[in-house]
Amino acid sequence: MPFPKKSALRKSKHSKAGEPPMTDERGFEARGVGYFLLVFAVCCLSSGLFGQAQTPAAAGSADVAAAVPSDSSTVAQATPPADKDKQAPPAAAPAAAAPAAPAADAKPPDEIVPVKGVKGRWDTFNLAGHPEYTFNPFDPYHQNTLKADYPMAGDWFIQVNALNTDVYKSRSNLDFSKVFPGQTFHSHNNFFNENIFYGLELRHHADVFVPSNFKLHLDGVFDHKQDPNAVNNGDFNNSHVFDAFVDIHLFDAGQSNFDLTFLRAGIFAFQSDFHGLIFNDEGLGGRIFGEFLKNRLRYDVVYLKLFQKDAVSGFIDFSKPSRHQVGITRFTWEDFLVKGWNSEWTVHFNYDPRDIKATGHIAGLNTVYFGNTMNGHLGRWIFNPAVYGVAGKADHVVAGNPIRHDVLAWMGLADLEYPLDYVKFRLGYTYVSGDSNPNDTTDHGFDSISDAVQLFGGPISYLVGENIKFGAGDLDRANSFYPSLRGGNAQANYVNPGLQLMNAGMDVTFSPRVQMALNGNYSRFNNTGSFPTATGTNANILHKDGGIEGNAFIRIKPFLHQINQNVILDLGVSALHPLQGMQDMFQTDKTVYSTFVALRLVY
Repeated sequence: MPFPKKSALRKSKHSKAGEPPMTDERGFEARGVGYFLLVFAVCCLSSGLFGQAQTPAAAGSADVAAAVPSDSSTVAQATPPADKDKQAPPAAAPAAAAPAAPAADAKPPDEIVPVKGVKGRWDTFNLAGHPEYTFNPFDPYHQNTLKADYPMAGDWFIQVNALNTDVYKSRSNLDFSKVFPGQTFHSHNNFFNENIFYGLELRHHADVFVPSNFKLHLDGVFDHKQDPNAVNNGDFNNSHVFDAFVDIHLFDAGQSNFDLTFLRAGIFAFQSDFHGLIFNDEGLGGRIFGEFLKNRLRYDVVYLKLFQKDAVSGFIDFSKPSRHQVGITRFTWEDFLVKGWNSEWTVHFNYDPRDIKATGHIAGLNTVYFGNTMNGHLGRWIFNPAVYGVAGKADHVVAGNPIRHDVLAWMGLADLEYPLDYVKFRLGYTYVSGDSNPNDTTDHGFDSISDAVQLFGGPISYLVGENIKFGAGDLDRANSFYPSLRGGNAQANYVNPGLQLMNAGMDVTFSPRVQMALNGNYSRFNNTGSFPTATGTNANILHKDGGIEGNAFIRIKPFLHQINQNVILDLGVSALHPLQGMQDMFQTDKTVYSTFVALRLVY
């Protein structure tokens, strides 16, 4: 909204506060007086200027001014000083017209607060001229030094962040007790998780129009979990470093396009593609990233050393040794072929050797992922496809000895959306290649490095979002649809049945405050057979039908008009019915469900 002129900040001298507009008769009289005064002032001003032009010797120290009796402006002209010897008496100033008499019923105006000069670029004022800048450390919704709205000192800004997320789930679990009779199994969980993220960012420059040339970012997390899964049902408290890194501006690639290049170093998270299909994790390392052609072309070069994760919290556990290393190059091209459609081209290098404790040998894993994802509009349609392949070497442990296997596998994804007013319809399909012969030395089952996806219902979906335990291992990990049959800290497993997953859903925006999503999913194994798991016990799958699932999600932003997304309430429910293939694996046909309530508070 444009700022009003200074004159608009002053109240009228000829009207009462709160008085309705003038009638036509009074308006005619006021306009007549105004027109007369304006013509009279212009005549006086012209006479004075003409007199000065005819008497150059009268350019003395006196000023000749013509006043316009207006409430909005004053016109004045001063003459320059003249030679002392030729100084002449000043010309007589024209008589000023008397201002119009105020209306008989007019009251004195309220106190006028003049608009003061802005001392710094961060000062703001309201329409009455009062400074808006206030500082309350507990108020993030007005200008606040702790939220980087105002410099802390010089051109240095600090932003303090806090996020509290509380999640409650009532969940039943797929029963594997007949397959693993000696393994602890809990048929139902009343899962509660509280995450408190806290941290700060110190940066040089405001990071508004141009990114800051230096940032120091620190975040920690306190994690509390109760009754987390089918194997563990205790209370667990953990504190972790979530991220700790610096960003440094290296150079500019252009003169006027702000094509900047940065270096990031420390512990940080990185998602390598639009969907998080291959890598969406955090580690210790460095990242060089920048852009060209006004941000249309972007690039990333990333190296990360990954660590083992705490088995319950899922955050980094620095006490556990790890030699897992990942290298990623990513090239992003916006408006690829068609305006509004964007592409990402990536190559991932995955090196993850593990010690064989019984014999002291090393089970190596050295694979390369390559492919691309697309995201954006093709006309009215939104089309988000992806295709990835993986090739390399992976050792399998047989009687304590590593046996070298070749890896060659692939996956494809298509996500099609059609927005229609406040409803968006979706269709999705993914194909994950499986290993048709688990006993040979060429592995064709696709698995990621460390994925975390939000597709097909994301964390609300039982099939995608839940960590489906299979004994001490997993059928699939949380926020993943790959049937990798590995645990959270195990190597990628390329001997798996593969999967086809079909989705139909819709998103409904009832208002800016309330949104809803509905999904139906059907999964089908690509191959049958006996597949090794992380626990050493094989998973026997004799049929291809996997399971059918439905989920619903509602998001409520109760205070949108005041604090936007700082308070969010999520509600969800999902149910999964195992079909014949999953029944073969778990030896149960019982339908399982999960209900979900989450509250997020942001400072």
